[in-house]
Amino acid sequence: MLWSQNYHCVRPCIKRRQASVIERYLANYAEPEAQALASAYTLPENLNGKPLHDTRVWQGCLVIPAFDEIFEPLHRQLTSLASADVLIILVINAPEDANPRAIADTQMLLKQLYEQDYDHVIVVDRASDGLRLNPKHGVGLARKIGCDLALALRFAGRLRSDWVLQSDADVVFPAGYTDLLQACSSDDSAGARIFPHRHYSSDPTLHYAGQLYDQHMSYYVAGLAMAGSRYAHHSLGSTVAVHAKSYAAVRGYPKRSAGEDFYLLNKLRKLAPVQRLQGPTLSIEARISARVPFGTGPALRKIVESLAADPSGSSYLSYHPTCFRLLGSALDALNQWAEEPHKAIHSDVSRRLSTLGFDGFAGGLSKQQTSRAHRHRSVHDWFDGLKTLQFIHGCQETYADQSLTRTLANLESAFRAKVFEFQTNSG
Repeated sequence: MLWSQNYHCVRPCIKRRQASVIERYLANYAEPEAQALASAYTLPENLNGKPLHDTRVWQGCLVIPAFDEIFEPLHRQLTSLASADVLIILVINAPEDANPRAIADTQMLLKQLYEQDYDHVIVVDRASDGLRLNPKHGVGLARKIGCDLALALRFAGRLRSDWVLQSDADVVFPAGYTDLLQACSSDDSAGARIFPHRHYSSDPTLHYAGQLYDQHMSYYVAGLAMAGSRYAHHSLGSTVAVHAKSYAAVRGYPKRSAGEDFYLLNKLRKLAPVQRLQGPTLSIEARISARVPFGTGPALRKIVESLAADPSGSSYLSYHPTCFRLLGSALDALNQWAEEPHKAIHSDVSRRLSTLGFDGFAGGLSKQQTSRAHRHRSVHDWFDGLKTLQFIHGCQETYADQSLTRTLANLESAFRAKVFEFQTNSG
């Protein structure tokens, strides 16, 4: 087979240190499709596509999971990158407990994709009988399958770039989207990159709902940045590019039915930067969806329902600004503790940190011989993106959510400018 011949002849070209972490991941943590591909002898029957049977080396790779999607928009998306020297791994998937209609539509999509037989697409079948996903694993497993295959291809020398683009079927790719794959990367530049984005719709109500949701998320990330959090970044799976070595180091996507993008980036940030790209801006179709238990689709549904009662949007609620001021106080207190761990935290955030388990964390760390730098690193790994979100949710119990539009209008100038920066990617 041409694939196995190519694998053995190009494998030595991968950097030794990088190959070791990727090779260990592929051997111990990758999904069966990727492990079979890496073995270079037998291809699983649920992998299809011309790129599996030639020796072409691609500049980079894009992973797209698809469940209950329509063929025509996806076809336009795929053909838009046909000349970009980018291999697309399309994971057609459905959970075992999905609606029978959604399963049937997804299987029809799979058939239509096979008929196209694209030159630049590998199609993974996880929608047919016996291949569907555990409902608890959902989209997280679908993304993991695709990215694991990308790592197998990178390790085999079939991809030049260390960066793996990840997106969804509802995204319009602008000019310059794949330029990141041309950039040289090093260990120092590993981690993840986040593309700016905006939601849009031809339906005026849904378009406005998408704008409100984007404002809400930009407000949250800006609030984290104002507080000094190192986890101040968007976490939207369709906007992410991840470095192969970093992905392997954190053992890939968590197998979750939702929030897999948040948890992956949360792990990555502890090892390497998660940086916001200046452009280009991705256009994402605002769609009401129940395919995941939480996330953009369900959030848009709630916003549209609120707009039916109040078309102005002023009844859409978001975090009270005091929550972010308290977050800043908590981070200051944690930094002070890292400098002088023998001193107790005396502030209005002490109780909130204790609720999150800080006392146990500090007690455990105090039993070790630690340096100041080690304490700083440890405390910010402990108070990560998830703990930060939990802290904000705890503050909501005291400081109730309020109108997002009124909050943004009344924010102090520096905070408002930071929201504008994240919303427009102007900074």
